Amino acid sequence: MLGPIAISSSNETAGAMTGFKHLTASVRPRARIAAAAGAAALAALGSAALAMSAAPAAAETGKASSFQPETTSGAYLAARHAERLFALSEAATLYARALAEDPDNLELLGRTLYLMVADGRIEAALPLARRVVAKRPQARLANLVLSIDAAKRKQYAEALRHLQTQPRRGANQVLMPLLQAWLEYGDGKRDNALRTVRDVERVTGFSVYYHLHSGLMLEMAGRTKAAGERYAQALADEKSVGPRMVEAIGIFYERSGQVATAVALYEKFLKRFPDSPALQMALARARSGGKARPFAISPGEGMAEALFDVGSAARRSRRRQQSLIYARLALHLKPNFGPAIVLIAAVLDEQNRRDAAVRLYLSVPKGSPLSWPARLAAAQSLNAIDRGDEAARMLEAMAGEQPKRFDALVALGDLHRGRERFAAAVKAYDRAFARIPKVEQRHWGLLYARGIALERSKLWARAEKDFLKALDFMPNQPFVLNYLGYSWVEQGKNLDRAREMIEKAVSLRRNDGYITDSLGWVLYRTAKYKEAVPHLERAVALRPQDPTINDHLGDAYWMVGRHREAQFQWRRALSLKPGKDQIKVIEAKIKDGLKAPGKKP
Repeated sequence: MLGPIAISSSNETAGAMTGFKHLTASVRPRARIAAAAGAAALAALGSAALAMSAAPAAAETGKASSFQPETTSGAYLAARHAERLFALSEAATLYARALAEDPDNLELLGRTLYLMVADGRIEAALPLARRVVAKRPQARLANLVLSIDAAKRKQYAEALRHLQTQPRRGANQVLMPLLQAWLEYGDGKRDNALRTVRDVERVTGFSVYYHLHSGLMLEMAGRTKAAGERYAQALADEKSVGPRMVEAIGIFYERSGQVATAVALYEKFLKRFPDSPALQMALARARSGGKARPFAISPGEGMAEALFDVGSAARRSRRRQQSLIYARLALHLKPNFGPAIVLIAAVLDEQNRRDAAVRLYLSVPKGSPLSWPARLAAAQSLNAIDRGDEAARMLEAMAGEQPKRFDALVALGDLHRGRERFAAAVKAYDRAFARIPKVEQRHWGLLYARGIALERSKLWARAEKDFLKALDFMPNQPFVLNYLGYSWVEQGKNLDRAREMIEKAVSLRRNDGYITDSLGWVLYRTAKYKEAVPHLERAVALRPQDPTINDHLGDAYWMVGRHREAQFQWRRALSLKPGKDQIKVIEAKIKDGLKAPGKKP
């Protein structure tokens, strides 16, 4: 069986601040084929880079709470509930109300501080942070907030004093040396700064941060040769270099008179990140002789970059609350710092606060190279909150704005496919392909996505070509192997090859219930009923809530004489809300059983 999937191909590593967002949509089966429906195409193309996106600063992450509890305990309980829902604004406001009634409660003070920072209300958080430090001098978040605010005011010595309270473990092994080094740089202790930042190099997997930030410090100090050496060391670890770092180093080359080197750098990494708007615009600027703004122009901006870097790493590790705090503090240092704001939007999106995320995504100025991926992300979020028509109009408008780009059309096709509008999906995918000069390996996901839409539109000849072409590019791609193999099984053709393909898919994804079901079903369709049963039982164990898999197991049970168990599985399949085309078939089997081997009644 072909189940819903999501394929991502993030090019983000330790030094590459690029993430990928994708739709995850499933469509119900025709002839028991549940079309895999992540934004496989868009994700595999890597065209929706989020953490690189920008938006103006905004503190509000949700609407103000309309609930007004009458007691302190009521406000506290309501705040706890809002916090669990990731409704940050509501939670912060409710905690503040409870704190007003019980101002000496250190727990309330700490939670209110945290929520105020998470919601971006840093100015409101500052007096709370001072109160926390007065009661608990080593408090980590309070001191960090006060340190960042002092740095914003260029009170670097004061900022350093607050920073000394921070332990050097976990994320702080990287973040604290970076922040301390930038503060020392701002305090005029540049040699100390360069020694301090070297601590980051000793943390496994994070040496790229040392090369980047020490390079930025040297560049800011006018030590061009030494900065170039640091950047060259960063580029030597290509796997850890993403579009944002490439842009930073390319800007250095442009500004130091090495324009040809910058052009070559952009061209090289555009082969790896071909859909990066930032690199595309950087290349166009360098070729035309345009003027590039320095990547970081102050210690505060350097600190903002450090907070963003570590915040992005925290998000990759699913430490979303930590990621949110660092991004908010980065914004306090550098208002309208685009990458940090969209990092916030991505975290909110992941916590189902999509209305707030959309507002952030859509506030990106259209002239920014970061606007495009942010708008793609906004469309995906709108679709996820059942505003699909609005998202479709947005994607159509984007496709008209950029007639050479195809990613908006891919996203449009994914949207239609997820909503089972398969003919419209095919049209969108066809328009996307028309904009691709040469179909390459990186387009395998788009071939796969269009193949699904074509198959569901009963255009099998075209669908089969797309699946086979995708396999030419990715011969071991388990989802394509499974989809094509399962489709052949359903059509009763190429059964031996279909079984080989599905067995390979199972070997690649042993715990995938849908693919395991496919193997059981190909055995069933070739009358190997006893062999089919254990595979289908395992598929049900992996995906117990799927009606099609339960239906398949019922068929297999019937054919090996386990009729009572077959009836149970069919009834269970009915209870799991199968597709309309399945209901009558299952009801007939419950009534009459199976008439002949491998046949439905």
